[in-house]
Amino acid sequence: MRAVKKVFVALSAILVWTAVPAVSANSVSIGQTCAKTTLGTRVSIRVSKKPVIVVCRNVAGRKKWIRAAVQTLVTTTTSTSTTSTTVPVPIPEPVINYTDVVDSVDPTLHTITVEGMQPRKYYTNVPSKYSVGSPVPLLIGLHGLGGSAAIFREQSQFDLFTNDANVISVFPNGFGENAGAENSWNAGTCCGLSQITDTKDVTLISVIIQKMKLSYSIDPKNVWVVGFSNGGMLSYRLACELSGEITAIGVGAGSLMVGTCTPPNPVSLIHIHGGLDLKVPLTGGGAFSAPDSTKTFQLVNSANRCSGMTFSESIDTGKVQISGTCSDGTEAKLVNYVDQGHQWTILWTKEILRFLFAHPRK
Repeated sequence: MRAVKKVFVALSAILVWTAVPAVSANSVSIGQTCAKTTLGTRVSIRVSKKPVIVVCRNVAGRKKWIRAAVQTLVTTTTSTSTTSTTVPVPIPEPVINYTDVVDSVDPTLHTITVEGMQPRKYYTNVPSKYSVGSPVPLLIGLHGLGGSAAIFREQSQFDLFTNDANVISVFPNGFGENAGAENSWNAGTCCGLSQITDTKDVTLISVIIQKMKLSYSIDPKNVWVVGFSNGGMLSYRLACELSGEITAIGVGAGSLMVGTCTPPNPVSLIHIHGGLDLKVPLTGGGAFSAPDSTKTFQLVNSANRCSGMTFSESIDTGKVQISGTCSDGTEAKLVNYVDQGHQWTILWTKEILRFLFAHPRK
């Protein structure tokens, strides 16, 4: 009997891959003009030896090539009268267009504009010992409500340690300042203008991570987010919604502010809090109606392979600690410094970094 083959291909994939005009990838680069190309044209190029889809868009009145999307592989079934096989078929993820502009005076300062969002600034710190081709950890630092990237960078002093440890770090600004309000992050039920306007901060951080991976050799087993207060709240949300990209988080005086947290991949976390914190009380309440963090931090990995994690409490001078460890090494730890308030300290920086280095994803 003649074999009959049936291949089902997503319509979106057909549209993307058949609509690409004859444009030479060798003549295209991100940020380059595409004045003679039809808007919407997509081309596959290589950046740092990795395939990247770029699209011709109108940016500030000029036609330019910008990054369009990362392609993934799904499988379709090809069947015959007697056998069936699985065939990988490339289809695009939802297109997230953005531009990233480096400041002409300060090369560590970037302005990133994700399509549909207001421009945001972020700082990068690349250690002098960084070498292309040798993967290093990535740390993203998130400031608190009303703060800024520069303030948190100075407050936490992460650069003192990440430079020596060869960790690339990024410090973005929240949303609000450009709209006449204080900077904030949309962590779920908090905070500020970003929460009121449902700003897509999860998308923003995801794009920044992808941008850094395109620009540098990032170790996928060590992608960390660390945040203070409202920034710590967003760190929790990112663990819940971006566990495929983020491997561990460090939270200082924050709280889990989303109702559902079911990351498919285990995420190690350390949460440090002051027992005298009245702004975001450890056991819940306060101005932001925070939940009881002594309970909610245990929920982050309750729906993945670390769901059987058991927790124990230990008490030391000035400190109460609750922790649990998964069989794969993933750990969730909450440290309560009973005599401290709502203030980041250099002690927190050191303790969080020690934890992050000790918990690469396995």
